[in-house]
Amino acid sequence: MTLPRVTEPVRQDRVEACKTYIEQTKLLVTLASAFVVAPAAAVALDSNKLAALQPFTGWIVMGECALVLSVLGGYVVLGSVAGSQHKGTFDVYRTATRVSSLLQLGLYLWGLSAFVFVIVGLIRAAA
Repeated sequence: MTLPRVTEPVRQDRVEACKTYIEQTKLLVTLASAFVVAPAAAVALDSNKLAALQPFTGWIVMGECALVLSVLGGYVVLGSVAGSQHKGTFDVYRTATRVSSLLQLGLYLWGLSAFVFVIVGLIRAAA
């Protein structure tokens, strides 16, 4: 397979696009990782407050799973971009990159939504 010939300015634009894409992916992985450890803070709650979380256990587990999968999806994105760099094409529009990026973002939003649902439910239960 021959690589497409690109002019030097276009190549530099693609290199910069890859750098930006990698940084954005790393930021999303970091955010998802932070939310993965957040529910561990519930252990510090007293038994009454901890009992209030019991009806939301499924939502908490679902949110955790989505966030962990989002982190793993981020590694797939980074691997896809690295493969593009290795080929020398610097293509952030590859199908594998786009699909894994959308999956990573969707899982992150799903996990975040699950935690928002839990928080809203706790607020309503307290009122």
